[in-house]
Amino acid sequence: MSNPPVVLVGWMVAAMVAIGGGLAWGWSLWSVGLMGIALLSAAYMMTQKAWSQTCATEKKIRASLDELQQVIESPESHSSLPSAPDSVGSALLHTVGQIKKRMSNLEEERDKISAIVQNLIEGVVAFDAQGQVLFTNASAKRMLQLDERQLQGRSVWEVIRHKELAEFVERCRELALPERQSMEVDLHVQARMTVEVYGLPFPLANQEKKGSVIVLHDVTQLRRLEQVRAEFIDNVSHELRTPLAAIIGYLETLIDEPSLETPNNRKFVHVAHQHAERLSRLVDDLRSLSEIESGKVVLRWESVGLKALVDEVVEMLQPQVQKKHLHLTNQIDEKARVWADRDRVIQILLNLVDNAIKYSFEGGNISFLVQKFEKSLILQVKDTGQGIPSTDLSRITERFYRVDRARSREEGGTGLGLSIVKHLVHLLGGQLRIHSELGKGTTAELNFPVPLSVESEKEKNQ
Repeated sequence: MSNPPVVLVGWMVAAMVAIGGGLAWGWSLWSVGLMGIALLSAAYMMTQKAWSQTCATEKKIRASLDELQQVIESPESHSSLPSAPDSVGSALLHTVGQIKKRMSNLEEERDKISAIVQNLIEGVVAFDAQGQVLFTNASAKRMLQLDERQLQGRSVWEVIRHKELAEFVERCRELALPERQSMEVDLHVQARMTVEVYGLPFPLANQEKKGSVIVLHDVTQLRRLEQVRAEFIDNVSHELRTPLAAIIGYLETLIDEPSLETPNNRKFVHVAHQHAERLSRLVDDLRSLSEIESGKVVLRWESVGLKALVDEVVEMLQPQVQKKHLHLTNQIDEKARVWADRDRVIQILLNLVDNAIKYSFEGGNISFLVQKFEKSLILQVKDTGQGIPSTDLSRITERFYRVDRARSREEGGTGLGLSIVKHLVHLLGGQLRIHSELGKGTTAELNFPVPLSVESEKEKNQ
């Protein structure tokens, strides 16, 4: 046993029991006394040994604690302090050193992240669960015209004096992780600024509620350039329409002129007429795309029957269909209807069917069918043409993008048809998906939302 008081008490109890037993059994006094002296001597020797060990251990612990206290008071002296390898303090010193190293690494990482975020071009603002500012970088202060003194303990409504943006921040805290939302707002600070805002929630330590982070991206210059581009296209297309109409008119007159009976003359005039018409279509498509992107298109919403609409489009393109001996199949149900702008749906179908005719092999098939779901309706335009390579599918709706440029020009395409289709479908609240397999054909899918009722859609679009 290593506890001196316990050892001493144990031997004293043993001596008392031995003396009592000796007297009870009739031992002589000198025998009992001799046995008691022996037991007490043994108790003293054992107690002295345990006491020496306890004192030595106490000295080691005190020395280790003194070393640890010196390390705490003077961190830089840690490496110069002597420490016995078997001391308790050596283990504590090692643990303290590891903790200090980890804390130093964490502080270094925090400083790196802070420096990166502070120097971002995008503005970043973080809010806690109560909507008070936790962090903001220099770009956010510049965009929102914030003073550092205005941020301490301020709520989102005090810092962001923009109703839509403040409500956006409030909504972010209600999102589920890792969901996010975005919006575009115009800020009127020193000058008008257009900002794209992205917001998402983030968990807070030891709290059930979530905070929120918003990222502000200044797109003022980009929107200005887009506006300049749209105005340029609009102006150029407007200025080109009149001379092009005159050129086409004169060429049509020359084609009918009897004096051009020479084969080469008539051929030259016919080629010029074809290219003038193609240029006219290009100008019209550019103007249409510019109007759609600039929001100038006014939609006239109504309930549109798809079967009759497809028949109407096919009738318009009947000469091209007959020229290539194509077989068209309209499998759409009479009851299939969407809530949309009739003229825009016709424009969409004209572009899709025109593409299907151009890139179908002679004697091929083009079919139309509808798949109806609970909340959406999918109109499919399917052909058995040459198809589109998988590498080109992701870019097929870009303006002026052509898979086969030579054939597209030969067929009279402008490279804007599918771009117009994509923008119009989005304008009507739908989605465009294109599936294709090289050598087997292409399927264009128009996904339109199905109205709950005509009355609800009328109220929605008023």
